[in-house]
Amino acid sequence: MFIYVERLDGENKMNNESAHHSARKLLRSIFFVTFFSLSAGIFIGLLIAPQSGVRFRESLKSWLNEMVEKGKFTIEEAKVYGSEFLERSKEKAESFSSKIMDDDKA
Repeated sequence: MFIYVERLDGENKMNNESAHHSARKLLRSIFFVTFFSLSAGIFIGLLIAPQSGVRFRESLKSWLNEMVEKGKFTIEEAKVYGSEFLERSKEKAESFSSKIMDDDKA
């Protein structure tokens, strides 16, 4: 049911209260559908899980440790590459500045 309020210019406008009520109903239904979907997904995931909880946690722990080690290695590679790049940049800057100094003297 919609309640209309007469505006001064003669147009009809839907009452704010009914609009807010409709918005609340929509948000409530979206929340319940989302909650139900998540619950169903978790339940189905537990039913068809290929490993027990203990084995899954162990495999997850070993995978995370492997990712940490790869991350450490990548950081070390980046440090080496960065220091080499810095050295090459310094050399180029020095040679460029020496060329400029030589041109100024000439």
